[in-house]
This record gives sequence, structure tokens and C-alpha cells, in this order.
Amino acid sequence: MIVNMSPPEAAIAQVLAVMRNTTARQNGVTDKQMGKQDPIEIDRDGILAEMAFGKAFNLYPDLTVYPRKGGADLIGRTGKKIDVKATRYKMGRLVIHIDKPVDEVDIYVLAIVSGDDVDLIGYIESDKAIRQENVGNLGHGEGYVIEQEQLKKFK
Repeated sequence: MIVNMSPPEAAIAQVLAVMRNTTARQNGVTDKQMGKQDPIEIDRDGILAEMAFGKAFNLYPDLTVYPRKGGADLIGRTGKKIDVKATRYKMGRLVIHIDKPVDEVDIYVLAIVSGDDVDLIGYIESDKAIRQENVGNLGHGEGYVIEQEQLKKFK
């Protein structure tokens, strides 16, 4: 499911990425990024993916700027806590940091960002993702690695 984000939406994501990154650094919050890209680029992609998910499902993402660590990106209409994971790799996997507790969120979503377009690939429930058999290492430390084929598709 591809969500086309407008130039103003992309600009909001960029501004929020810079603001969140600066706020985190000023408050000593360490980033647990799983990729090699520039941290602001990673933040921008993540925020854009969260906004795209919200746009697709008529939900409002958390756009606040304050030191944060973990937690949900959006809350679904049924109260489910949703965490959107973004990557730029077409065949990318959904990667969850190894120290995430299973009850921190209910659903993980994989989004592939290409410019200002976001492809919402699918989702998996937390208790199905955070399992020993999903532990892997893609070169940035251990994490729970979920293949695209393991994800449920959006209707």
C-alpha cells in the first residue's frame, strides 16, 4: 500500500527530525539506530513513515518534540499501540531492537521509504515478532529480524 506524501508533509517530517535529534542530543538520549545512515535522515524517514501510516488509517501520529525513549508511534482506534519501522531498502526487513519488551507495543509495521513515498508493507503482532527464533544480526548488533513474508498485508 503506497502512500504519497505531499511536499509540505515531507517538510514537516524533515523539520521534526532536526528538532527531535537536537533535543535528544541536548538531553543525553542515545540513539539505538540499526542502520548506517545519517541520524537525521533516519529520523526523517521514521517520522514520514509514521505520518504516512496515520494518513492511510486516519490516525494522528505523535508529532511532539521532547526527549523520548521507546514507546508507540500511534494508537489505533481499538487502543492498540503501533510502532512503525522504516527502511529505504526495497527488500528490507522489520528490525526490532533486542531489548524491546514484548508489551511495549502491540503491533509493528514495516514501511519502505522512497523519496516522499511510503510503501506500507505489512504488520506483525509484538508477541509473534519478539521471539527467540527471530533473533538475528544484520551487522549492527542483535535484534528481532522479521522477513517481509512473515508480515500480514494491509487490506
